[in-house]
Amino acid sequence: MKSFIKYHLENFIARKSNFVYFLLAISILSALVMIGVKNVFGIVNDKSFLDQWWDSLTKIINLGNGENFSERVVNFLYWGLSVAFSGTIIAFLAAKVSNFIANFNKGKSTIIDSNHYVIIGWNTNIFQIFDEIRTANLNQSKPTILCFNGMDNIEMRAIIDLEISNSKNLRIVTRSGDIYSVSDLMRTNAKNAKVVIILDDSIKEQYNVETTILAAKKSLSGNKVPIVVQFSNEENIKVLTELMDNQLFPIHKNNIISNVTSQAIRNKHISTVVLDFLDYDGDEIYFLKEQALEGVTFKQAMLNLNSVMLIGIITNDDKVSLNPDKNYIIKADDTLIIIAEDDDEDLDINHNKLHDDVLFNTTSIAPNSNSNPSVQPKSILVLGWSKLGQQIFDKTVKFLEEQSKVCFMYRSDLVLDKPITEHYNAEVSFIETDSNDHERLTNCLMDHNFDVVLILGYDDYYSAEVSDTISMMQNLSVKSILSKKKTTYPTRIILQLNDGSKKDLISENQENEFIVSDLLSSLLITQLADNPKLWYVFEELFSNNGLKINIKHSNNYSPLNKEVIRVEDLLILALLKDETFIGYIENDQCYLNPEKSKIINDLPNTEFIIIG
Repeated sequence: MKSFIKYHLENFIARKSNFVYFLLAISILSALVMIGVKNVFGIVNDKSFLDQWWDSLTKIINLGNGENFSERVVNFLYWGLSVAFSGTIIAFLAAKVSNFIANFNKGKSTIIDSNHYVIIGWNTNIFQIFDEIRTANLNQSKPTILCFNGMDNIEMRAIIDLEISNSKNLRIVTRSGDIYSVSDLMRTNAKNAKVVIILDDSIKEQYNVETTILAAKKSLSGNKVPIVVQFSNEENIKVLTELMDNQLFPIHKNNIISNVTSQAIRNKHISTVVLDFLDYDGDEIYFLKEQALEGVTFKQAMLNLNSVMLIGIITNDDKVSLNPDKNYIIKADDTLIIIAEDDDEDLDINHNKLHDDVLFNTTSIAPNSNSNPSVQPKSILVLGWSKLGQQIFDKTVKFLEEQSKVCFMYRSDLVLDKPITEHYNAEVSFIETDSNDHERLTNCLMDHNFDVVLILGYDDYYSAEVSDTISMMQNLSVKSILSKKKTTYPTRIILQLNDGSKKDLISENQENEFIVSDLLSSLLITQLADNPKLWYVFEELFSNNGLKINIKHSNNYSPLNKEVIRVEDLLILALLKDETFIGYIENDQCYLNPEKSKIINDLPNTEFIIIG
């Protein structure tokens, strides 16, 4: 019987709503019992039964003084009941409050925000994404970012508070859950989000991005919310992209890094230009429609848009055309691809000349007869190796001139896959070591003049942190050796890093070109988050076979008998070469979308940025 009562009492109390009723019933019953106890001790008064019951009930929570021994005994009993029942009620309420706070801190509640950024997964890119979203929305309402992953919510919140020093114009919400679970993802209210960003999750072992994509798609409940995703398995993502009907925008980080690095080997300032394109500090790529340009040729529109730089067209069937035919006639439903400081930039159209045919004054601005100087063979030293290195040089060798030389120097004990160079259009040599061989590196740099030293990490063998550390030490070694070299041969050093924060550890007086994996990836993610259609533009610029951003010396465009030139004339010169002029580099400073009337004075030290 005892066990029976205990069992059912436990089950009854286990229901939280029943427990309150149980305490109330016990209190009422105890008050009735205390009326009987008072009668036993002869502590009676002229009050009615109801008044006596109320008196007893209130005394359970208030111990009186007692005028004699009997009253004190009774009051002691009241005190015991008070401790038992009042304490239990307080403990119950405290447990409820504590449980509420604990559940709140676990991040299990449903989000009610709309038009917010949903970030699924967690890696080092996330803080750069925060910063870029904040910058992109400086002239907009305060954006909300929801971070959803399997990390403990309290821990996640603490890391964000530690890393983000300036969240004044940003609202960051955190939620914890299973990134593969549709029901958990439903709590993010992704169906009403502006965009869903899926990161390569570094906290989840054997992460399967494909499953996360399918779960995220299901959680959208049929809404066409764009999904921007980092990925590594190109084959599976291609299948998912085709199935999701222009809703999935994949970013293959290694493809981006390898293409940019390959271009950087050939063009000194390309990494700076790419960053200018991708960050929100300065000019970026935007889309707009302009009815006033209907029936106007591409060259007419380009030369008569004073405040922006026209670089391409998106037709009604969503076909992206960068650097189109200069005689292409713009249609009413065409979307212009422009470079501007902001998306609400005034076009400032020169209507007086808009429909005039552009006359090229070939006597004053025609290219020099030697405007296409021959490209010299390159000599390249590669320090370190990984699968990323293989991708870089598979793309680089296509553009190397005959008699170019490539020397690979790496620690054989840290390389899982040796370089494959059978198809390289260059003279290839290898220096394999089993340690950080400073002597061999010194001899190599002293005996040969290299145009480029590319320092790659050992990403296949070490973590990103360790790999970056080795790369930075190699950079210091190269700088030290070259400083002791008697010749002043101009050797460029390109340093590939995984973590952009490591740049600050390199002395400011040491000139370096950086290719930062997490920075490029996060900038690209943020751009696509705000405008998914940019994917088609970047796919063209950063693909293996598409148009490229090129840096060309002024010798390629210098006009006859002129020491200075206007930007407008450079636009025309580029059009004559079927290229699109977008800016210039002067004294290592990049200027995108310069004013058409801008005069460039120092032509010998100026390089032009073109798409072609």
